[in-house]
Amino acid sequence: MLGCTLVAAYPAKATDCTLSDSAILLLDYERSYLTASVTSEEDIPGTGVLFTIHYPSTNSPDNAFSLLSDSGHGVGALTSLNVGAYSNFDLRFTLISIDGSTSGSEQFNAGAVIGPHDDSGGTIYHAVGLSLTGSYPSSCVSSTIITSATVSGIGFIAYPWLSAGGWSAGPHDVAFLVQPASGAVQIPEPSAVALVCMSGLVLLGLRARRGQFDCC
Repeated sequence: MLGCTLVAAYPAKATDCTLSDSAILLLDYERSYLTASVTSEEDIPGTGVLFTIHYPSTNSPDNAFSLLSDSGHGVGALTSLNVGAYSNFDLRFTLISIDGSTSGSEQFNAGAVIGPHDDSGGTIYHAVGLSLTGSYPSSCVSSTIITSATVSGIGFIAYPWLSAGGWSAGPHDVAFLVQPASGAVQIPEPSAVALVCMSGLVLLGLRARRGQFDCC
């Protein structure tokens, strides 16, 4: 279960954590009830991971995308992390293009996702607004409160901000960077992840992730 709050962006604090590029690449679970999908994914060293997401339409469930490391689905490589020393989980999102254009005025939402949240057991995120030439910046940090030392799910969500207007019925292809937040502590993958990578299981999990896992 996802909770959403649209908030203004704040600079990352020293007590916040973020994911390194290599950790972002280990996100492997796309929520199966959402039909938007990754068409390309590229690590740009020192910059972040560039995703292009295909949204079949602006109708639900075509109009949202979520990518996580999840304890109940996929490899779950990041769910053994301990985040008890941190206050918030941060990711920077940078909007690159919408349908190949770098000058559109449509507004887009993205958020850093983490769970469990309090007693609900679900994940939450804080959405930030992005635009290429509109009233929101093209790059912004999403900061989501951490309420548990353990991790049941961690990653991001991204979707067209339909209530802001300007979106045609679709389909749409949106390119954006998911980046470590400057000033936050980059969480290293636990040692167990290195062993999984060596065995090739993470690679197999990433290749199999498209539509292979059922949601809770």
